[in-house]
Amino acid sequence: MLILVFFGTIRQGELGLYLTQKIYFSSLISWIYFIPIPGGRLIMFVMFINLFSFLFRKSLWKIKKIGILIVHSGALLLLIGGGLTAYFSSEGRMTIKEGEKSNYIQDYYDKEFSITSSDTTIVFNVKDNSINQSILIGDINFNIDVLSYFDNSNSFSRVDSTYKGYYRLNDIISKPSEKEFEMNNAAIIYKISGISNNVDGIYANTIFKSHTHSLDTDIGTILFSLRPKRTYVPFSIELIDFIEELHPGTTIAKSYSSEVMLHINDTSRRVVIEMNEPLRYNEYTFFQSSFNRQQNTEFSTFAVVKNYGKLFPYISSIMMCIGLLTHLLMMLTRRIKK
Repeated sequence: MLILVFFGTIRQGELGLYLTQKIYFSSLISWIYFIPIPGGRLIMFVMFINLFSFLFRKSLWKIKKIGILIVHSGALLLLIGGGLTAYFSSEGRMTIKEGEKSNYIQDYYDKEFSITSSDTTIVFNVKDNSINQSILIGDINFNIDVLSYFDNSNSFSRVDSTYKGYYRLNDIISKPSEKEFEMNNAAIIYKISGISNNVDGIYANTIFKSHTHSLDTDIGTILFSLRPKRTYVPFSIELIDFIEELHPGTTIAKSYSSEVMLHINDTSRRVVIEMNEPLRYNEYTFFQSSFNRQQNTEFSTFAVVKNYGKLFPYISSIMMCIGLLTHLLMMLTRRIKK
């Protein structure tokens, strides 16, 4: 564990937080140059087995060791909570324009490629470069073939009449990932065939520039979009008003908050989300993260956390404190008796 933490800390300056966590702490096996070492999850699993096996020692199940037993049970509960968080929890953001509402969360890191018409939305995992699908939208049947996907990219101006859309005027090449992984300008290059000679060709979309491309067809407009992966939730949040308070005489934000309406089925309730007062609903927690202004329009961004194991650290910490106090008091009692 010490070796893993040491090399993970050293590499963080080079790789950034996301990749370091993924390579060293969210993996079963990690590599230090050509040497394999156990990853963070494998170490946690071994620690869990070790602590769990310790409970089968007969010498532990005695009144005088009740404190140690409670401490070990609390540590086991903490590891169980960590496992639930690692495998089932998620993080993302929800950006809402003032006066509008949203019912989906955008992932910080994963992307998806969507094909959308007036009544149909088809979504693909962009990491799967082997996508070669026949798409049927209305009366139009066409093929789409993903040629390349880049986690991060650079664009260079050019004019090449053999390509279409954004890709005709801009060449796209891969580049190393940014340290802040969410700042990567992901890009996808894909081929459309089977619609018409004027439409068929090779296109490209990126996250930060021209992330949506539209085609006008006989059944209406079809949108091709590279976007953060969306997770839809069974409720929606409407941004009523965004409020920013500044320090007197400065343009520095003192605090900011969002007045929202939480719509659940046929009921609604008004909630204020502030910097230190998040909105909690079911397993979701919404934190006031940031805001943006564009052309006199305000946008509010909420960091969203879905954590099934959020109570485990509190319960396990209480248990370990009780266990330590119990053990110390029993030792003190024995010392006084002697």
